[in-house]
Amino acid sequence: MIGIETISLNPYAPRGSDRVNLYSNGMEGGDHLTIGQLAIAVSMHAAAAYESQSVVKMNRMTSGSDTLTQCAAYLEEITEDPDNWAVIKAYMQNTLKITDELPDTIDTYDRRMTAITALKTKMDSLVRSQQEMMIDLQTLVNRRSVAFSASSNIVRALGTSMSGNASNF
Repeated sequence: MIGIETISLNPYAPRGSDRVNLYSNGMEGGDHLTIGQLAIAVSMHAAAAYESQSVVKMNRMTSGSDTLTQCAAYLEEITEDPDNWAVIKAYMQNTLKITDELPDTIDTYDRRMTAITALKTKMDSLVRSQQEMMIDLQTLVNRRSVAFSASSNIVRALGTSMSGNASNF
């Protein structure tokens, strides 16, 4: 990480060049950074931070998708073949943290509907959570794109400025 140690002004710098020198404690030999270099470093650091946050968000979304897939499979099992109810009930209570009173057996229509309703309610909650994470992810991706665009615009502006300075000589 780049930390700024000192900032100094150069009153003798030629017109059009960087008058501000930023001396870094994060670079070898205490090299100085120009304003452009600092802006690029900050933009790239922000982009990298948004990228890492996006990866974490995507991993959470993948986990949530896996949970929803398992819930859908168990919902199908409850409706078609209730023989595996003990395993499904344990999953609902331990993994999904469903605190509703779940029946011990689902041998009647009412008990089966109680289990189905509890599972569907949890699935709806998981879907809402996934949608919120998707919106958050889109925001992070947009911010990362803005940070990358800012750094590329700075590089382009520095190149234009340098070529203008070279043509003046």
